[in-house]
Amino acid sequence: MQTVPYRYRHMPIGGGGYVTGFFFHPHDPRILYCRTDIGGVYRFDYDTQAWVSLIDHVSPEDLRECCPISAALDPTRPERLYIVSGMRDPESRALLTVSEDFGATFRKVELPVFAHGNLHGRGAGERLIVDEKDPSTLWLASQADGLWVSRDEGGAWAHVDAMPETNCTLVARRGSLLLVGTEGITLRNGDLRGNSLYASWDNGNTFSPVPQPVYETVEGSRLHGLVAQRCAFDEEYLYVSFSANGPRSQNVDRGYTCDCGDCSCGRIARYALLPGGLGAPEDITPEMGNWGFSAMDARHGLLITATIHRQDGDAVYLSRDRGSSWRKVLHGLHTGRMDFRLSYMKPCYNGGGNLIHWLTDIKLDPHRPGTAWFNTGTGTFRTRNLTDETVVWQDWCDGMEETVHINIHAPASGRIRLLDMIGDLGGFAFTDVDSHCDNSFDDGKGNRYITCLSCDWPESDPDHIVVAARGNWTGRTKGGLIVSRDGAQTWMRLDMPMGLSPELDERLTRISGVNTNAGWVAVAPDGKTYVWAVAERIMLHARNLIISHDGGRTFARSRVLSLDGSEAQGMLKPIADRVLPNVFYGFGEAGQLYVSTDGGDTFRQKPVPEGFPKVHFGLVDCADRTEIRAAAGQPGEMYIATGEGGLWKLCYDPVSDGFGGRRLTAAGDTVCCVGLGLGRPGGSYAEEPKALYFNGWIGGTYGFWRSFDECVTIQRINTEGQMYGRVHSIDGDKRTFGRFFIATGSSGLLYGVEA
Repeated sequence: MQTVPYRYRHMPIGGGGYVTGFFFHPHDPRILYCRTDIGGVYRFDYDTQAWVSLIDHVSPEDLRECCPISAALDPTRPERLYIVSGMRDPESRALLTVSEDFGATFRKVELPVFAHGNLHGRGAGERLIVDEKDPSTLWLASQADGLWVSRDEGGAWAHVDAMPETNCTLVARRGSLLLVGTEGITLRNGDLRGNSLYASWDNGNTFSPVPQPVYETVEGSRLHGLVAQRCAFDEEYLYVSFSANGPRSQNVDRGYTCDCGDCSCGRIARYALLPGGLGAPEDITPEMGNWGFSAMDARHGLLITATIHRQDGDAVYLSRDRGSSWRKVLHGLHTGRMDFRLSYMKPCYNGGGNLIHWLTDIKLDPHRPGTAWFNTGTGTFRTRNLTDETVVWQDWCDGMEETVHINIHAPASGRIRLLDMIGDLGGFAFTDVDSHCDNSFDDGKGNRYITCLSCDWPESDPDHIVVAARGNWTGRTKGGLIVSRDGAQTWMRLDMPMGLSPELDERLTRISGVNTNAGWVAVAPDGKTYVWAVAERIMLHARNLIISHDGGRTFARSRVLSLDGSEAQGMLKPIADRVLPNVFYGFGEAGQLYVSTDGGDTFRQKPVPEGFPKVHFGLVDCADRTEIRAAAGQPGEMYIATGEGGLWKLCYDPVSDGFGGRRLTAAGDTVCCVGLGLGRPGGSYAEEPKALYFNGWIGGTYGFWRSFDECVTIQRINTEGQMYGRVHSIDGDKRTFGRFFIATGSSGLLYGVEA
C-alpha cells in the first residue's frame, strides 16, 4: 500500500479549551508545561513563544494521553517528565507516560487506578509529584482509588492504606510533611463532607486530619463542606485554597464540581510551618462572598490567588505580605488591563464583558520576576508586569489548539473555505486556512452562539447558511436555527415554531434555554426548503422532524413512514440531495434508509442494499460515529463512513425510487469519517469524479487515507507521529487539489497537504 508524505498544519483558533494546570521546573528556566482537560500536555517553547503539543502521536486506539489529570517534573533531571492520564471508560485504567527528552518521546506504564482528565474537579491541584527528598519516589493522589506510591520511578505501585479517603484532589511534599487533599467523601456524614486535608509526618505511614477554616452551611447545596483545591509553600507558611459546592453544582455524588457548576463559598488558609507540625489555620481570604477559590501560588515573597464562579466576574489578588493584605490586580474590565490578542476573546464578541472563567490555576514564574500565568476555560493568559500599578494580561495561546470540532464542511465555491461547527465557541467560517477568523457566530450584538452541531447550504448559493446552534450560558443568545445570507458575516435566529405538538413545544422550549442541542438541519439545493430534526439531547427522533418551504418563516411536521406505511417510531437524520431540489434522504438508528421526493413533507422507508450495515445514524454531537457526504453535481450519490461497516457509496435512483450501493473498502476495514475533494489538479469538483479522504483502519493499520478511484487503490497520507487523537469529521478541499481538513476532539482543526 502506497504512502504519500503529507504535511499537517493547524487552522488557527488559539486556546479555546480548558487548561487545567501549569508546571515550572524549579531549577531550569527553559521548562514550562501545561495540562488540559482533553488536549493532553503542552510544552512552552521560549524561543518561539509558542506552545507545542505533546500528543500528535496519539491515535483513537488509545486516547488516554488526551486527558491528563496531572504531570510532574524531576527536580534533578530537567529532561524527565511524568504524566498521568486516563479516560472515562470504566474498563480503562490510568496511564503513566514517562519522557526522558522533554516530551518528544514517551514510554508507557499501566497504573492500577482510575483516571480521567475531563471529570469534575479536573482543575484541582497536582495529583502526581516527584518526592523532593527522593526523586525515585512518586506519589499519586488518585481521583477514586486513594493514595499510591512508587519507589522505582513509576515502575511498580503500592496503595497507601493509611490514607482514609479515596477521592483525592492533590498531593504535596515539603520536608517531612506529606500533604494530601481530598473530597471528604469516604468519611462524609449525610450531606456534610468529612475533612478534606490530611498530613503525614512519617512518610505516609500515618495520616491525621489538618484543621480547616470554618464552613457555613449554604441553603440549597446538596453536599456541604470545604474541599482542598490547591496549595503552595514559601519559607514560612503553607497556603491552601478551599471551595464548596453551590446549589447548582453538578454530579455532587462523585465529589465536587467547583470548576464546572458553581461555588457557594471559598477560603484561603495560612498554616505556619513549625518544627514537626503545622500551626492553626489563619483565614486570609481576600474577600468573602458566594464564590470559591482554587488558583494559588507563592514565590518571590509574593502570594497570588483568584476566585472561581464569582458572580460579577472572577478576580485575581496579589499580596506582598504573605496574605495579611491584598491588592486586586484583575477584575472584569475595570481593574487591571486585558490586552486580547485573539479576536474571539475580545469583549465586543463576549457581550461586552471579560470572558475569564474557570480560573483554577495561577503560577508565578520562579525564574522571571514579574511574570505570572493563569488558566481559563478558553486558554492561557500571561502578565510580565505583575508588580506594576496597572497589571496587563494577555492571552498567550500561540500553538495551543485543543478545541473540540464536531462537523466541518468545505464549500466548492464562495468566500468561505471551511465551515467549522465547534464545541463551546459556536462556529467559525474560515476564508483563509492560515488566518484567524474575525469571530465565531454571534447575534450581531457581540453575544456568541455556542456548540453548533450541524449546518447546510445550497450549492447554488454558498453564502446562504443554516446552522443548528446552542444558546450560550448567559442566556443572551437562544438556541435553534440561525441563518446567514452573507457568508457567515451576520446571523439571524429563526422564531421557534411553537404549536406543532406538545412534545415539540417542550423540546423547542428547552432548546431556547442555555447550552442545549438544537439538532440537525438540511437545506435543499435551491435554498427554499429547510428540514430540521429537532434534538432530544443527542437523539433525532423521527416524530420531531419538521419542514419549512419558505426559508424558515413557517414550519410544519414531516411524516415519516415505515416500510409497511405506518408511522416510523425510530430516529432519522436528514440529508439533502445536492442537485435535486425536492429530494431529501433520511438515515435511521439501525441503518434504515428513507427518501422524500416531495421536498421533505413525507419520508418513506426503502429497502437497503444488500450488506448495508445496521449502524446508528440518529445521533448528534460527539456521540455520532458516522459521516454522510452527498456529492455535488451527481444527483442521488452519497458516500458514507459507517465505522466497522466500512466506507459505502449509496445511489438513489428516482426512476425506480430505490437505493443501490456497494461497500468501497474491504471486509474488516473500519472507516470513521469521510470527506469529498477535488479529483485532479485543475479539475471540476462538481462535474468530475471526487477524491475520497477518510480515516480508519485499512488492512489493520490506522491512519488517514485518500483514493481517486473509489478505493480501487488507497494511499496512506500520514505517519505514526501524525495521528491527532480523536477525529470527529473530515472533508476534502474542493478547490485545492490534495488538501483535506480534519476536525478533532483533542488537537483542534487541521489541514493536510502533500509534503
